[in-house]
Amino acid sequence: MVSEAQLGELLVGAYHKLMTDCEIVSYNQRSKEVGEQMEIDIVAIDSQGTKQTIYVCEVITHLHGTLYPGTPSTDRWDEYGNDDYQYTLEKLWKKFNSDYDYVTRVFDDADEYVFQLWSPVVPRGYLTSGLDKLSSDFEDKTGAEIELVINGSYTDRIDELRELARADKKGYGEPAFRFLQILEHLR
Repeated sequence: MVSEAQLGELLVGAYHKLMTDCEIVSYNQRSKEVGEQMEIDIVAIDSQGTKQTIYVCEVITHLHGTLYPGTPSTDRWDEYGNDDYQYTLEKLWKKFNSDYDYVTRVFDDADEYVFQLWSPVVPRGYLTSGLDKLSSDFEDKTGAEIELVINGSYTDRIDELRELARADKKGYGEPAFRFLQILEHLR
């Protein structure tokens, strides 16, 4: 079954297409490998010049806060509070590790990998501390950090898109950007 990109993913994809000048933006990328059950929300490729950068984005657009309800299977982030926080951090840890394995295998000749977590609403406290630890642990393991595009930095980037939408009427084939253009040009 093919899954369609969610609205939050479309915003992030539009950002990479228009603001980081990625030539290719792929949504809900899955592995062809038998038994590999991974899915990356967005893979964006920037091959301009002599350097190839692969952006790997996980997008969580839970407006009530970035939590996946569930029960953790380990106590890896036990010091960070309740089960939902732990489960969310565990789920993200697994996703980014499988993302890393996939993109470094498929795009083994890339010059740079940029891993990002995009979320407009992340409660300050246990979860943000846990995300900082997750990024640090991920960097220790892989050599790559997870850039946290959350709260204010998420808003700043979407505001950049809105400013471009206000200044430009050209169609780019990016549905989220076109929606912003319509909103910005209302009379």
